Amino acid sequence: MNVRRSLMRLTALTVVVAMPLMGMAGVASAKTAKATTAKCAKHAYAKKCLAAGGGATGGASPQITVTADPNPLVETGQSEVHTIIQVETLPSFAGDAVTISSQQLVSSCEPDSVFFDTVRTGEEVGGMDSITVILDDDGNATVGLQGYNCAPGSSVIEADLDVAPYLTALTTLIANPPVVTAPGLTGYPNNEVETGDTGNTAMAPAPNNASGDSDVYAVFYVEDSPVYAEQNVEISSGQLEARCGDDQWDWFPGNNGDPDFGDTPAATTTLDDDGNAVFVFKGISCAAGSSQVIADVLAGTHDTFTFEYTIDPPAPTI
Repeated sequence: MNVRRSLMRLTALTVVVAMPLMGMAGVASAKTAKATTAKCAKHAYAKKCLAAGGGATGGASPQITVTADPNPLVETGQSEVHTIIQVETLPSFAGDAVTISSQQLVSSCEPDSVFFDTVRTGEEVGGMDSITVILDDDGNATVGLQGYNCAPGSSVIEADLDVAPYLTALTTLIANPPVVTAPGLTGYPNNEVETGDTGNTAMAPAPNNASGDSDVYAVFYVEDSPVYAEQNVEISSGQLEARCGDDQWDWFPGNNGDPDFGDTPAATTTLDDDGNAVFVFKGISCAAGSSQVIADVLAGTHDTFTFEYTIDPPAPTI
């Protein structure tokens, strides 16, 4: 009996001693979490911060994001990569500069063959390996990304806010090797939120010129049977072209095709060995709404594909 009472007293004493220790552990944990949050605010690149979603990239309400569309994508032609990069931030960062880059993609492609492009100054301006653009009044920016003779695989794309609080966002672009795909026509991103609502000031020195003027960036993938490999395919959209002011639009085909700057009936290129082709559209001062895009294969049964592409007006997105 005495032994049992001694054990009960010992157990009770252990519980009483352990309770303060648990409280101290909770306080220590809270202090550690607070310290980590403060550290991540200054060191967003730290692995611990990125894994926890802290600092620039994270939490439930991120202050900056970057996306690629389409993603994943299928390379076309001579292992070409074509996608649209969208950076979204809080409207409070409007007018700030953001730099977009991808050293991994640069390393995966032929030397000097990765280009970022923008039409924010009223004409196409390119940046090799990286580009710096200005966030519009809604905190957004969009650019095109083209790469040539690229090895398939994944590449991290980085968007860095160039002023305090120096936030960073990351995304991973997956480029799959050329392959036969289901026939059709698809546009990306859809819906597209226009960027730029500060007008064009091409004479101002970069990067302190305008964010653009209701600019549109889109990639259209045409996919058909491989029996039409090396046959011509063309793309056009009278509706989409009419939405952009004073013929301020261009079509850029992949696979060394013939572009359309408003002086030809349609942009034309050849289908690759898998029956695929890609076209990039860029427009300035474009009206929001839906437009029908048409792709015609100029061989065999003359397959025609259509796609309804929708433009949304500039607006905050996060």
